[in-house]
Amino acid sequence: MKILLYVVCMMTAVATHSAELVASCRLGSGAAQSVAVMRDSPAASTHIYYLQQGRKRTAFFGTTEQSRGSSVLVQCVGNKHRALIISGEFTANAVQGFVLTYPFGQASPERLDFAEKSRPGWLYLGSDEMRVVVTTGGYGETNAKYVMYRHVIGQADDEPARAINELPSSAGFEMISLKDSSR
Repeated sequence: MKILLYVVCMMTAVATHSAELVASCRLGSGAAQSVAVMRDSPAASTHIYYLQQGRKRTAFFGTTEQSRGSSVLVQCVGNKHRALIISGEFTANAVQGFVLTYPFGQASPERLDFAEKSRPGWLYLGSDEMRVVVTTGGYGETNAKYVMYRHVIGQADDEPARAINELPSSAGFEMISLKDSSR
């Protein structure tokens, strides 16, 4: 009887801590790749967040400690080219997040990380680069109206964030207003 009670308790504990699907997105040109956003280990108003592709699950920011977050927004965006954009309150003293997409003809994803005082307002998706633009509101390390993060497809390192006073041109990009995107 004790063994049966132990087995039931263990199964209940495992079931209550299993990962929860937050969202699933089809990414890239033609939406050929699928990525799931999962969360588990609830504590107060936080969870540990993961990306799952097939059977491979990785913490958002490398470790489970760095990937514990709250107020997490998951958006699957783009028409011609699909991308996943995540933003939330993680370990930084800012809104932290990233954009993930699959460039045309590539089997591995490209990622652009960012951290600012507020969530991004625009995402620019091009065939060879992606950009995230955040309104600064005059707060932070610059008096410029915006901060832009940029990643060139195929390059290992992102360029440093750049302060700008006008939105970049949308020529050659699909410009997505993230404030209008519900998911």
